[in-house]
Order: sequence, then C-alpha cells, then structure tokens
Amino acid sequence: MTTYVSSLSMSSALRGSLMRSQSGLADANKEMVTGRYADIGLSIGVRTGQAVGLRNQHNQIESIITTNGIVAGRVDVTQKALDGLLETAQDFLSSLIGVRDGESGPEVLYSQAKNNLQGLVGSLNNSAGGQFIFAGIDTQNKPVSDYFAPTSASKQAIDDAFFATFGITQDDPAAVNITAADMTAFLQGAFSDEFANAAGPPPATQGWQNWSTAASQNVSTRISTTEVVEVSTNAGEQPFRDLAKVYTMTFDLGSKNLNMNAFRAVLSEAIDTVTSAIQGLVATKAGLGTSEERISASTNRLTIQRDIMSKQITNYEGVDSIAASARVTQMQTQLDTALALTARMQQLSILNWMR
Repeated sequence: MTTYVSSLSMSSALRGSLMRSQSGLADANKEMVTGRYADIGLSIGVRTGQAVGLRNQHNQIESIITTNGIVAGRVDVTQKALDGLLETAQDFLSSLIGVRDGESGPEVLYSQAKNNLQGLVGSLNNSAGGQFIFAGIDTQNKPVSDYFAPTSASKQAIDDAFFATFGITQDDPAAVNITAADMTAFLQGAFSDEFANAAGPPPATQGWQNWSTAASQNVSTRISTTEVVEVSTNAGEQPFRDLAKVYTMTFDLGSKNLNMNAFRAVLSEAIDTVTSAIQGLVATKAGLGTSEERISASTNRLTIQRDIMSKQITNYEGVDSIAASARVTQMQTQLDTALALTARMQQLSILNWMR
C-alpha cells in the first residue's frame, strides 16, 4: 500500500505543533516567574475551591496589614503633635505659677500665650498623607480657623463678648476698673461659652463653632477581621478647647490694663484651665496609646496567619521553580526546532524537482 504525504499536510502539522509549543512556553514562563501553576483549575482540579478560598482570606489579611501600617503612622504623627502640645502647656503652667508667686512679672505671659495659641492652631491643622489628623472623620477639611486672621469669627466673638459684658474694649484703660468678681463671672460665663461645643442643631450653637468645623466623631478602623478601634481625636475635644481658652484669656482680655485683683482672677482661672487641659491631653494620649498597642498586636497575629496561609497556598498552587525553568528550556528548544522545520517545509516545491 502506498501512502502519500503532501508538503501541505506536513506544514499544517508543524504549524499546529508550533502553536502548542508557543502556548506551552508561555505557561512554563509564567510558572517560572510566579511560582504558581499557569492554570490553577486545570492543574489541581477539585482542590481549586479550597485554594481560591485560602487566597481570598490571604488577600483580606494582607489588606488589613497594609492598612494597619498606614493607620499606625497616622497615630504616631498624632502622638507627636500631642507631645508638643503637652510640653507647651506644662511650660505655660510653670509660667503662670511663677507669675502668681511673684517669681516673674506678668509681661512674660502675654507673648508666650499668643505664641502658644498660634502654635495650637498650627498643630490642630496638622496633616498626614493629605488628611487632617485632628478633623475627626472629616479629614479633608482644615479643622481650626486662624484666630489672628483679619476676618476671624472667633476673635470677633471674644471681642463682642467682652464689650457686651464690660461696655469697653480690651485695650481700653478703663479696664482697670473691672473687679475680680466681675472678671471671674465673665471668665466662667460669657467667655467660657465661646469655647463650648454645640448645644444642638442650628440655631442652638455655642462659640466653638467659630473656632472649629472638626467632626465630633473620630476615625475608627478595622485592625483585624474581628476588631475595630478608634484611631484619632478631633479639635473639638475638651483638652484642645481648654488650651485655646487659657491662651486667649491670658493675652487677649486686656490683662495689661487690669488691676492686680482682676489680673489674679485671670491667673487663677488660667491655672485651673491649663491644668485641666494637661490632664485631658494625658488621657487622650493614653487612649491613642492603647489603640497603638492593639494595632501592633493585631498586625503581629495577622502576619503569622498570613505566613501560614502562604505556605498552604503554595502547597496547592506552587510549582518547582527549577523544574519550571527546565521546562522553559525544553519548550524553547522544541519551539526552535518547530520553527526551523516549518521554514524548511515552506521552501519545498515540486518545481525544484522538475528542473
């Protein structure tokens, strides 16, 4: 029996082999680079569902670990800002006590209080990663307005409250006639109201609205599959309002013109207020410190879980990189051979035998 083999059929067979070799080479290359089967479903069959489930859990944990790193950085920036505010407040308390006890003159307080208020506004408007860290959940908006701006609503409100109470401005020499009792009543009444949070929806608002638009709700984040913690504070918290209050009362209530009794009333209220602020800052730092510890502990646990899952996934999906490299070499050789044969077949022609 005679068998006829045409150059067309041989060429077609070689082209088919060439395409299979190219596909095999692509798969082998992918396996060599990724360390995983090129086609998971084809390679591990019924175990594919388990592998996919493990990988989904792995990716979720990896995402939380990444988020924890970002959040930990944000909390660290917040803690450093709080450290600065706390140190400044403690220094100011020392100055207040020194003036009260006659160790230094009152003039030392004016510039210190003004500088401290400027620093407070700057610190509360701190940002990290493009987000304001003292804005609560409203992280895209600057939380505190500048008291020293020409059109400052907070400054105007203080001026208005002083004038409404005493009938004079802060720089009026007649401030010398303000009694200690009247000053104390003002500090604990109309002046204090300018640093109170909103009592309700508009129009039932208090003066801190003139200072800050920070959200009262702090940022919370998921630090594990089962834990959610609060990881921020906001400019409306009591310690920050107390700091603004004490610095403002010390430098912007006409202290230079007050008689000694009224000035001592300011000193007494300032000492009580800054002491409260210091205690509040310490408590705020402690709360964030607890969150930092929980974030760190959670990240450590999740890292262990992730590593265990990585090994389990490798057991399902992993390929031997050395074997994959050998297959690449083998496939490349087969592909080169197929290409060479195809080229030779394309050169065959009956005309070459008819000359």
